[in-house]
Amino acid sequence: MPDEIAQARAYLVETASPGYTMTLQGPEIAIGRLHPEFAVRLEHAIREARSAGLPFASIFSAYRPPAFGVGGFSDKFNSLHTYGLAVDMHGIGAPGSPEAQLWHEIAAKNGVVCPYGPRNRAEWNHCQPTSIRMVTRDNPLRETVSSAGPLDLESMFEVGNVMIEDMASAAQSLSKAAPAPLRALEAAAKDVEPTVLAAARQRTKRSARVATRRAAEKPGRQAKVERVAGKPTQHAKLEHVDAKSVRDAKREHHAQTAHVEDGRRKAKSKG
Repeated sequence: MPDEIAQARAYLVETASPGYTMTLQGPEIAIGRLHPEFAVRLEHAIREARSAGLPFASIFSAYRPPAFGVGGFSDKFNSLHTYGLAVDMHGIGAPGSPEAQLWHEIAAKNGVVCPYGPRNRAEWNHCQPTSIRMVTRDNPLRETVSSAGPLDLESMFEVGNVMIEDMASAAQSLSKAAPAPLRALEAAAKDVEPTVLAAARQRTKRSARVATRRAAEKPGRQAKVERVAGKPTQHAKLEHVDAKSVRDAKREHHAQTAHVEDGRRKAKSKG
């Protein structure tokens, strides 16, 4: 219900431990773009965790647009963070710790899947409402976002409904959790598409068309990427930014500088 969703979002914002991308957007936007069902499940899980010995359990990273260049996938559209279907947690202990194990148990009971397991050193704090670990190129969800963010928030949520696992399936997720390098997932996705996504494609064609139409009608609602000064906040897991664009900019700058200096030398020799 709307009141329950609003209450859940308010609690998640209040208890958040904002990392780099949450600071860039603001916690209200980063959490406001989480799928409503996922937000409610997270609220229940965090409330229980805080009363069960994890007083600092909180969200560290929530929604992230691909334009931020953050995350382990080389194609940022692969990430469930792009569609409001993933968060990274803070305050749940180190990988393999009793605290991490406790969080995973509480999360699964509340319909939150942490697919890489409590011992994965890179992704132990990554959680979502589905066991599907990446969004492939032909998934209808891709039509609901741009590099800067959702084309239409409600349409993104509507298409994302098919990804949400039922509570019973999510409760069993802990026993199925297994580490898997993100690069391996990307490589496998090029050859084999999960059966779940094949079925989802048929059931969400209509929703994807709605998302495209709404986006065309409301271009002003497209999210803008904000630039914020300062250093990223350090928490349980640092969000790493793709440095390719930075390297390219430096090369271009050096090339331009060399060209200008060469022109000056020629002019001086002619004089």
